[in-house]
Amino acid sequence: MPKVGIVISNYNGWQDTVQCLQSLEKQTFRDFEIILLDDASPNDSVARLREHLPPNTVFLPQEQNLGFAAVNNIGMRRALADGCEWALLLNNDTVAAPDFLETLLRQTPEGAVSCPKMLFLDPPDEIWFAGGVLDRATGKVQHLGGHQKDGPAFARARQVNFITFCCVLLPRAVIEQVGYLDETLFMYCEDVDYCMRLGDAGVPLWFLPDARIWHKAGGSAGGMLSVYYITRNTLYLTCKGKSRAYARLKAAGPLAAGAARYALTRLLGRRKGRSYGAFRGALDFWRGRMGRMQS
Repeated sequence: MPKVGIVISNYNGWQDTVQCLQSLEKQTFRDFEIILLDDASPNDSVARLREHLPPNTVFLPQEQNLGFAAVNNIGMRRALADGCEWALLLNNDTVAAPDFLETLLRQTPEGAVSCPKMLFLDPPDEIWFAGGVLDRATGKVQHLGGHQKDGPAFARARQVNFITFCCVLLPRAVIEQVGYLDETLFMYCEDVDYCMRLGDAGVPLWFLPDARIWHKAGGSAGGMLSVYYITRNTLYLTCKGKSRAYARLKAAGPLAAGAARYALTRLLGRRKGRSYGAFRGALDFWRGRMGRMQS
């Protein structure tokens, strides 16, 4: 049975995924399986990926677009069913250093969740993520080191209270204790929610800079959709467990601001964009609509 199940989801980005798979084939640590999911890509991703699958890969194409949380949950469940001691969630638009997995496994403290240093693919010496800070009251996160040159300031392992799920190593026992990703979010902010739950469960989170990956960044979505999901899901997380009246009061400000910005863009004759995403995100939260954005 493999020790690590590496869970990767693809949506329309087979070229990036192939590059990621090629970097995993060069890993110095070999006791792993890749659990690759295609989230019902409308392009030719499934056919293209079948041409480039490493031998230790379980390929699970989906018939319907389920979203980041749901497909990663399928992958995590498969990893545990296959007897893996760890599940590694990894974005498809990443490239890993050859010793990345070996280093991450060796340095992760017992019972902890961890992540590597994440640099931009271009330029490759610029930090994308060197640990994160989560404000539980607002649901907002800060990437430490973002767009700074790599150097001694980012060479020390340390505990953090937020890890982006672009790349995260989860022990089997933690998954069994904390559970899976919240599928009502569809995509975006599932890592914020999970890190809150890890904190509540007393699970330490570690940034381990000796392990390195490079991230293309922004490959899965962008613009209006990103703003929509982040707006709606952040409201959802900050109101979780609160009354419906509290949630509506919390949404009132973002809804009014989003409506005003969207009205201005309409007056200027611009097409639906980020302002519409902010307005629709707040509106759908107000209506109680979660999951995939409805047309």
